[in-house]
Amino acid sequence: VCEPPVPNSLVYNGLREEEFEPVGEAPDAADVLYIGMMRDLKGPDILIDAVPLAEQRLGRQLRVVMVGAGDDLPTYQAQAKRLGLEGRVVFKPPMRAREAFALARLVVVPSRAEAMPYSVLETLGAGKPVIATAVGGIPEIFPQNSPALIAPDVAQLAGKLAEALSDLAAYGQLMPTTDLLKTRFSAAAMARQIEDAYRGALGR
Repeated sequence: VCEPPVPNSLVYNGLREEEFEPVGEAPDAADVLYIGMMRDLKGPDILIDAVPLAEQRLGRQLRVVMVGAGDDLPTYQAQAKRLGLEGRVVFKPPMRAREAFALARLVVVPSRAEAMPYSVLETLGAGKPVIATAVGGIPEIFPQNSPALIAPDVAQLAGKLAEALSDLAAYGQLMPTTDLLKTRFSAAAMARQIEDAYRGALGR
């Protein structure tokens, strides 16, 4: 990574205060939620392939909700059908993130590549446990060596799904705390850091 040859500051995107309000679960909440574009870069195929393996490890069937749209959606629907997951993997059209969060108990972000996805911040801000791939800026959101992070790999995701869903309350305790998130990823922190950067530049 090249360091810019001029004074610079790293300022993260910030969540608004209302985005730190917890989102509860719908009465018929599924086990797992995917929310995002339906394209290979985002890894929905990785999640679908991981479901049967995770079910074998857990000894029960899973219910998965996949929210989003994209040209590859028919491919993923056919993949779920081919694996015998019809009725257990349900596809829904795009909706507001906080509306989608109520549809499941655990959120999975199986991307093959990312920048700094706002969706991961939104998920954690809403108090939802998440499994995410350690790509792009995602690891910067979590503590070092966080157990929430995996490679974009079917076997790793299946294992982590089984681990998390076997005791979701315990898994949820491994997520960054709200206080930590607010310190680094709130709109107030973002505004303060931008102001500091401008003041520093003016001072120079």
